[in-house]
Amino acid sequence: MKNQVSILAIWIIGIIVFVLSLTGFFLLGIEKNALNVSALAFLLLSEIVLFVGLTVLRFFDVKHSNVFLKAGLTTTVSLYFLTTLISLFFTGAFREKLSVFIFIEIAIIALFAIITISIIAFSRMIERRNEEDVAKIGNNVPKRGGF
Repeated sequence: MKNQVSILAIWIIGIIVFVLSLTGFFLLGIEKNALNVSALAFLLLSEIVLFVGLTVLRFFDVKHSNVFLKAGLTTTVSLYFLTTLISLFFTGAFREKLSVFIFIEIAIIALFAIITISIIAFSRMIERRNEEDVAKIGNNVPKRGGF
């Protein structure tokens, strides 16, 4: 039940941010050219990735190092969103070069996809090492009063 409440909260916040972005684009008098529409599309994509990523983190199994995985993926999707948001402030520099802007956005997606895959792989490796260490000592209870 607690997990469902947190997922519901994530999705409510996600919907609010998504609607805010759309209404801002249409109500603030932003020019509706191909560059700005592409920027909006990449912003909305990054918002979807952020909130879906935060939701997916609630369902990961125990075959991964939970601390490393959750901290790493939360940081990665948040940085992806912030990087995309910051790149939108520089769309004016690409007014004549829509293809360069789209390439930069795809490069940002590729970079963060590589980072995400690496974090998932490393979290599994860390968990496997933890399992090996527990097997060596026989239990996972901390020792008290000695080295």
